[in-house]
Amino acid sequence: MLWKVSISSALLITCSACAAPLPEYDSSMAWIDVQSQAGHQLSAQRADGAKVNDARYFQVSPGEHQLQMRLTYDRGGDTTDDSQRRCRVNIAYPDFQAGQRYSIRALAKGWTVRAWLYSSDGQRLIESKPVRCGSQY
Repeated sequence: MLWKVSISSALLITCSACAAPLPEYDSSMAWIDVQSQAGHQLSAQRADGAKVNDARYFQVSPGEHQLQMRLTYDRGGDTTDDSQRRCRVNIAYPDFQAGQRYSIRALAKGWTVRAWLYSSDGQRLIESKPVRCGSQY
């Protein structure tokens, strides 16, 4: 019975973190939304090697930055336990601008994974470095 309470508590804490409000936008920084699509979970992991506090976005100073995300998705066509695939996505961009909003979107089909950085007006700015996938990510 105690394990049921522990699991319920852990799920409640995890779900409440997802619903937490985003912090106030700092106009002296660049804001990068990490956007997931149905069947995919894309989450912010590191900015310039340092862990981020919230997996939903990056907020960085102007200039060059290396951003790392984790993409988890179902490969489809397979109902075995290994149909879930985890990948590390890295994007390096040399010119983040203060006060600008960006977004990162990823696409995964079967074994192919790609991600892009977009400007606030929807212009594709850069594609991710080659994506690495495996159980270690």
